[in-house]
Amino acid sequence: MVEFIRTNHIATVRGNHDEINDCHLKRDNQSWLDHLPEVLIEEDILFTHISPRIAKREITNNIEAWNVFDDTDYRLYFIGHIHFPAMFGAQYDLFGEACPYQVDFDEYYLDKTDRYIISFGAIGYPRSGGKFLRYGVFDSITNKVEFIKLEGPLLPYGLNFDYK
Repeated sequence: MVEFIRTNHIATVRGNHDEINDCHLKRDNQSWLDHLPEVLIEEDILFTHISPRIAKREITNNIEAWNVFDDTDYRLYFIGHIHFPAMFGAQYDLFGEACPYQVDFDEYYLDKTDRYIISFGAIGYPRSGGKFLRYGVFDSITNKVEFIKLEGPLLPYGLNFDYK
């Protein structure tokens, strides 16, 4: 998979599984992974692994999501690390909290006047007993995100390192 992403020049950010793994990669592929950027920015969209904040905290709840919206100015944030699907909106009635959305798999049209944090989940290492490959698609023309959930082969559990 690394070879495919690398040779096809697919933009990607570095995550903790890229830095520390037991995959016995070719030296040049591991070096390529080690030098991936932590953040990619395309217009008003930010892609990162854990968080765009200086203090890197998992975005697993509406309070930390609010902190991201309060500290930064992008319209859309696509994150990884948490390994499950999640979506938060900036517009919410409660001060100090972002709007949590219940997502699993489906399509969601995004309000162009709102800001969002989106995690599609994980392809290879789902958490909490998950048995699905998860990924997503963002269509910038229709302003739609699609959460996709498929049954398929998962990577083995049991890696001996801290996931944070």
